[in-house]
Amino acid sequence: MLDRFMGTLAGCATPEAAFGAFISASHELGFNACSYADLSLLAQPELYAERLRPTFGLPVEWGLRYARQSYHRLDPVLLACRASRAPLVWSKFKDLAPLRRPQRRFMEEAWEFGLREGLSFTIGGGQGELIAVTYVTDEARAVSPADALTARSAATIFHLVHDQLQQAGTESAGPGAAFSEVTERRPVLSVREQQCLEWVCRGKSSWVIAEILGLRPKTVDHYLANASRKLEASSRVAAAVRAVQLGLIQP
Repeated sequence: MLDRFMGTLAGCATPEAAFGAFISASHELGFNACSYADLSLLAQPELYAERLRPTFGLPVEWGLRYARQSYHRLDPVLLACRASRAPLVWSKFKDLAPLRRPQRRFMEEAWEFGLREGLSFTIGGGQGELIAVTYVTDEARAVSPADALTARSAATIFHLVHDQLQQAGTESAGPGAAFSEVTERRPVLSVREQQCLEWVCRGKSSWVIAEILGLRPKTVDHYLANASRKLEASSRVAAAVRAVQLGLIQP
């Protein structure tokens, strides 16, 4: 699925086209819709239509209400994601975390807008930005750890390409130019760096990777830090996704 998604992104000439591909990928993952929102814009309703809405695939009325009511301040899912950065399945969160009354009302309103199950997480943007990514469905469904990893990987790939398309002036550069710019930067990774990244793609921790490869966890962390630096990635997950994108490893 990720290979097909990257192939589609390669033909996108604009950020809007890339987001369309991202929505299609969310459908393939079993979700009805998705959103990709700079958290700094959620608190500014006047910027919603101009800058947030193009990558906010949830109901428009919900987005406007969210911004006008400053729901980013009490959204329990968003607050939990900002604290942990781990993908969060809504239904599991509601069972584990006690909610205050305003937060319960917020979740009830989301349900009324058809946002009945979801997967949310944050990823780092440029210049200190924080991006909230949400996949939603209008009915209950199981979200496995593998589903969550694939969804996060797709979002990270989209983030990289979307950022490149915004910066590259693609109207004059032509389809796929920004994607090509990303894929042309192919750093040289050691065998151990590649192995560690491949296991990151499979959702394994440093401790488990160390057991598999016969290394110490600190050595695994060292290889992953080196790989992240070479790939100009802010995290091991982002490094693994970029390595897949560049054809350096197999997911």
